[in-house]
Amino acid sequence: MISKKVIAITMVLIFAFLPIFSSNAQDGKYEQHTISVTGRGEIFITPDVANISFSVETNAKTASEAVKQNADNTSKVLKALKAQIGKDDKLSTAGYNLTPVYEYNNQTKKSEFNGYRATNVITVKTHDLNNLGNLIDSAAAAGSNNIQGLSFDTTKRDEYRREALVKAVEDAKTTAQTVTNAAGVKITKIFQISPSYDYPTPVYRDFAVRGKADFAEAASTPIEAGEISIKALVNMVFGIE
Repeated sequence: MISKKVIAITMVLIFAFLPIFSSNAQDGKYEQHTISVTGRGEIFITPDVANISFSVETNAKTASEAVKQNADNTSKVLKALKAQIGKDDKLSTAGYNLTPVYEYNNQTKKSEFNGYRATNVITVKTHDLNNLGNLIDSAAAAGSNNIQGLSFDTTKRDEYRREALVKAVEDAKTTAQTVTNAAGVKITKIFQISPSYDYPTPVYRDFAVRGKADFAEAASTPIEAGEISIKALVNMVFGIE
């Protein structure tokens, strides 16, 4: 005959494990009644702003001489660019660097000190995309000896991101509807929406050229901005039955 004490202990153990079994069952039920879908949206737009980085490099035997030469050349480049840009355009100094220059001597098998190099980087943000060739010509003629890159952008980035996101949500909903119809179930609710953006600003052309003759040749080619692709992703979790 089973004692009351044994029965009491057994009942305690059963009730102790009931919450665990119930929780696991609920989790399993939730997982079996949802579907996770990733939607993608992409739009193509014409850029309305360009960013160009001009650099002025000077080399000299002494640091002071390299700095002075660079300051003189940079002032000329700034003056030339200011004459070309519009009232809504922006011009700024992006960086300045002064470093010693060493060259490897094949005879001595050692790196030997060969003076100093001063570099000043100027960034121009312009809305006049038809004037890019003139900007490059002017900077080159004034003393800029390297253009590090040309990139395009848009001033309506947030607006276009939202448009791409709407497309991504529509894509996710369409995919979920297609899958559930094929499976013979229906969507009941949305449990989760997680958006993300992918906004590349493609570099149309890299002007890694030096010397006025090279700049003149590069600037003679018409520059077309092309299109920018703006993408959005959204992960959505749907409830189904």
